[in-house]
Amino acid sequence: MSTMVYPREEKLEKLSQEEIISNTKLVIQGLEALKNEHNSILHSLLETIKCLKKDEANLVHEKSSLLRKSVEMIELGLGEAQVMMALSNHLNAVESEKQKLRAQVRRLCQENQWLRDELANTQQKLQKSEQSVAQLEEEKKHLEFMNQLKKYDEDVSPTVS
Repeated sequence: MSTMVYPREEKLEKLSQEEIISNTKLVIQGLEALKNEHNSILHSLLETIKCLKKDEANLVHEKSSLLRKSVEMIELGLGEAQVMMALSNHLNAVESEKQKLRAQVRRLCQENQWLRDELANTQQKLQKSEQSVAQLEEEKKHLEFMNQLKKYDEDVSPTVS
């Protein structure tokens, strides 16, 4: 049978996401090979059971039962590794979307600031225009008043002579 390999406890390294994914792919390949090996051994054991007598087949049945449990555990490990890969892909997609949204927020903030600047410039122009209109209205009133005085002077002057 196979032996269990435990990770070294003396020095735990912090692996990057790329290293974890790469190691997971290697583990998936190893588990697939191990699963195939176990299935071929199980198949040969089942063929052996057919050739043996009932009382001789008990030991082979026990071995095949252990192999089935081992295959189930390997399949569980494969499933978990595939879930890890899917989760990694999902997290990468989420991170990518997050970066896109941050870029969009920066662009919107810049656009917002530009619009505020444009609004301030337009408000200044409006204020200057309103001041000009008010000044022109005052000048117009003054000129109308001067024109009325001139007419009054003209009306008063011919009668005096």
